[in-house]
Amino acid sequence: MSDISIVRGDTLRLSISGIRTADGEEYILSDSDVIFLDVKKSAADKIPIFRKSVTAADYIDGCLPITIYPEDTAGISPGDYFFDVRLFMDRDNIYTIIPMSKLKIVRNVTDIPEGGGG
Repeated sequence: MSDISIVRGDTLRLSISGIRTADGEEYILSDSDVIFLDVKKSAADKIPIFRKSVTAADYIDGCLPITIYPEDTAGISPGDYFFDVRLFMDRDNIYTIIPMSKLKIVRNVTDIPEGGGG
């Protein structure tokens, strides 16, 4: 995965698949594994603007879906942000699945109406 773009306040559906071990074998998450996608304004920030997580319970057809919802970005100023995706197996085993990449939040024109869009 490389840099991605989202219009502020939109839904963006991502999918993680094909996680491989160091020897090239496909890795299936165990019950204690957690994958985090953190979004930060600066890579050096300690606290993410928002975080998404998935576990083995989230598998759908061999993929791990991550959804960025409208409320995740609606209050964020348009601009460039940074994200990465990391697998936390336990305290001693952490693997970066997607290294630091850019998330561009693009300005929206139409605001979300009261009560939603439907």
